[in-house]
Amino acid sequence: MRYAETGFNLEIDLTRGSIERVETDPKLTELHLGGLGTNTKILWDRVPPETEPFSPDNLLIFATGLLVGTPAIGCNRTIVTTYSPQTLLMAYSMMGGFWAPELKPLICRVKAQVKLQNLFDRS
Repeated sequence: MRYAETGFNLEIDLTRGSIERVETDPKLTELHLGGLGTNTKILWDRVPPETEPFSPDNLLIFATGLLVGTPAIGCNRTIVTTYSPQTLLMAYSMMGGFWAPELKPLICRVKAQVKLQNLFDRS
C-alpha cells in the first residue's frame, strides 16, 4: 500500500441499508493517481450518463489523494465527486482539514428523500 491507499473501499447503500468492504484494484490507483482521478474512473464505470442526479443509481464518492498523511504541504485534501443536479455533469469539491488522513475511501448510494430545488422554490 502507498500512503493513503488502503486496498479497500467502503460501499454504503442507504437505499438498501447495506455496508460492504470491497477490495480495490491496485492498478486503478496506479493509472489514475488517487483522489480525483480514481473518483472520476469509478463514476465513469459505474454510473450511466443518463442517470438523474437524485436517482439512487447516482453515487456520492469520498476519497483522498495518495499523499494524504505525509509531510507534503497542501496534500491533506478530501475529494467528493458525484453528478451535479445543476449541470447534469460530473461535479467535485475539495476540502482541507484533518478529516482526510482519517478517511478511508467511501462510495455511497443514496436515494434523495427531498429534491433540493423544491426547498428553494419561492413560488
